[in-house]
Amino acid sequence: MTRHFVMIAACLAMLAATRASHATILGFGQLGGSNTTVPIDYGSNATVDSNGLVVSNGATPNITLTWDIDGQDGGGSGNGWDIHTSDFFAEIENQTVGGGDWDNEGPDERVGQLDFDYHSIGFAADPGYALVLNSFDFGNTEETSDSSTWDLSLTDSSDNVVWSQQVSLTNPDSDVITVTPNFTGALGESYTLVLDGVSDPLNGRHAIDNLSFNQVPEPATVVLSGLGILVACLVDWRRRTSAV
Repeated sequence: MTRHFVMIAACLAMLAATRASHATILGFGQLGGSNTTVPIDYGSNATVDSNGLVVSNGATPNITLTWDIDGQDGGGSGNGWDIHTSDFFAEIENQTVGGGDWDNEGPDERVGQLDFDYHSIGFAADPGYALVLNSFDFGNTEETSDSSTWDLSLTDSSDNVVWSQQVSLTNPDSDVITVTPNFTGALGESYTLVLDGVSDPLNGRHAIDNLSFNQVPEPATVVLSGLGILVACLVDWRRRTSAV
């Protein structure tokens, strides 16, 4: 009897696993020295821990990322994304995770720096999967002479705005916030996260870090997978009890 309970518990565990969402966190470490350009596909199709990223509770193999180059993806004139290392970025580095081999390279903080203007990150989900954009840390450093205002938004493939937030970063000290869209997209849909500066600061030094996103499987796939596991377990249980 105990053996049967153990088997049933194992089946329920496998069923729960089919419903688990997958998470990836990007920390920008181990991608090169200061002012290295962020790879255009950084964080794409993540299956295991790698340079500058960790996967938690699984992976995001069905989400492809595209980082804008020179701000041109949205028609802006920004200078794109680059890795930056400086003690000035310590508060951004340490806002959520901070340090560690995966998002740090040596003793220096490593963040994704953006110059003031339009910047974007594209997320494309494979058919049957959906993006979940959880959160990211965003801030300026004490080097920034003025306050700045940013329009943050997430648009779908038809340019519909599905999430937006305006944030203001103050001076003279560094100002860091954790932005939490907590947005779940449609199956197979692509989205673009846009960070667009609307008030130009002097000596602006801004960055993001600890970008967290998930993927969720198609509900029908989850149901079918779960039913398949339950049927297999019931057949095995019937076979075992009949043999007793």
